Amino acid sequence: MRDISKLVGIRYLRASKDSSGREISVASQDDEGEEFFDENGITHLRTYTDNNLSGSHFGKDRRDDYERALDDLKSGRAHLLWTFDSSRAQRDLEMYVQLRKICIQTGAYWAYGGRIYDMTDPVDRKITARDAAEAEGAADNISIHSRRGVRQRAKRGDYFGHPAYGYRPTYCPETGEPLGWVIVEEESATILRMVEWVKERKNLRWIANTLNDEGVPCPHEGRWDRRKVLKLAATYENDLEWHRFTKSLTEKQHKCALAVVMRVHAGEAPKEIGRDLNRRGISYVVASRWDGTKVRNVVKSKPRAGMRVHLGKVVKHKVMDPTAPEGFRMEPVPVTWKEIISPDDHVKVLAILEDPARATHREGTRAKHLWTGIARCGVCDGRLESRNSAKGRRLGCMDRGCVSRRQDLVEAWLTEQAIQLLEREDAAQLFRLDQPVDTAAEALDEAERLRAKLDGFRDDVLADRITRESFAMFEAALLPEIKKADERAKRAALPPVLSKVIGPDARGVFLGLDIAQQREILRAIMRPRMNRAKTRPRNGLETETIDSGFLFTSDASDESVPAA
Repeated sequence: MRDISKLVGIRYLRASKDSSGREISVASQDDEGEEFFDENGITHLRTYTDNNLSGSHFGKDRRDDYERALDDLKSGRAHLLWTFDSSRAQRDLEMYVQLRKICIQTGAYWAYGGRIYDMTDPVDRKITARDAAEAEGAADNISIHSRRGVRQRAKRGDYFGHPAYGYRPTYCPETGEPLGWVIVEEESATILRMVEWVKERKNLRWIANTLNDEGVPCPHEGRWDRRKVLKLAATYENDLEWHRFTKSLTEKQHKCALAVVMRVHAGEAPKEIGRDLNRRGISYVVASRWDGTKVRNVVKSKPRAGMRVHLGKVVKHKVMDPTAPEGFRMEPVPVTWKEIISPDDHVKVLAILEDPARATHREGTRAKHLWTGIARCGVCDGRLESRNSAKGRRLGCMDRGCVSRRQDLVEAWLTEQAIQLLEREDAAQLFRLDQPVDTAAEALDEAERLRAKLDGFRDDVLADRITRESFAMFEAALLPEIKKADERAKRAALPPVLSKVIGPDARGVFLGLDIAQQREILRAIMRPRMNRAKTRPRNGLETETIDSGFLFTSDASDESVPAA
């Protein structure tokens, strides 16, 4: 080995996990490094630390101090890099190659495990390469074991990760071991209010504004995370943006924000900064507010409905059922926490929020016309909107102007079609209101099971386990069944007020509702389409070119809808 006297070295310390923040692991590493430097007469330049950061290719956070250590080697300020062992530098062969190249080019050394390695020596390169490969393999094994453990916990229905809004973690008072999630009553009451508002077809923005006006804290209120720290640092880089951001802050909040930015500039990992602030009970500098997205995420949450999710899917298990086509049915695994949202309400909420028609309308107090946004153009499928003209208000195609009719005549005719439909003696059967909501939930599960089965056949085609002809046969058999299941599942999406309107008194009840409730019912039962007129009637309305668009399943009744 070359002469190693009068070496100037740097120590690099790293620990993958340190949730306590006490840095016990890196402190013990530093003790080892100090002893090694004293024994070998190495001059200590500085120590770099990346605490609570992974060194494997699975890690997502940048190790800023490790990059600074490499810069010291490249510049010649240091001639030796010390780490506790090979894996403290990295568990990634690509990063090992980078370090080896720097050492060869600059003549620097790498020391670990009580020995100094010279990268210009083929024997030392072979030893360090073997150790680096073993370190990466160990990281792969850790990842495999970790994923296996997560899967097993999911199958058992155990809690996971940070508690969802509405829950808090509990711990054993004697051992400190986590015991699971328990419901936070105040947050649970807020969630149930949101669910009821969604079932009443309230606008998500309206729900968010109501909660903000009442001062209801939103999920993870005041908590820091990596994203918030980075956003704060990015805002600081723009003087105008920083001024706008800080002018509404108190002096204490301003100092806190500035301190966080300075820590980022000093090289601390943003994730570790966030964890440190949370441990110390320091709230984020700006209070979080509810918005439509947060409301949607809370009420659609599967864990809050008592379902365990793994890799984005609900974890299910087989339940033997002789009445099922395959002798069993798939049900969500029982979980170790109590649900806040009932399964029936969860099905209703999903059906309401995932209804394609919902994305095209905003009700609230702004609705002025019965059929705008509900009726569609029969030519381009665009929405029909109300417009002023020299001849009065017209209902016409908003996108291309394909069609246009007198609004009063069109709305009167379509409303009469709707009322006649609601007055039918078999209306409850027609709209499946005679079926319980849990039947709709079963239909959703059935549709999901059939789609999964079809996806399995598709994978078999790609893997050449079955022929394309066989897949076409399976697809032809399954698609109609999926369609039927989807039709049965529509029961959950029907507004509750619909059950009060159907029957002989439908006309009086319907006309007594406010316009938002009337539109809610019309959207649930009809999707009219207006085509181009064949003639230009001077008076009256050419109804032959208007498709009422009744939304009911053909197998619910064999009778036709009353004629116009």
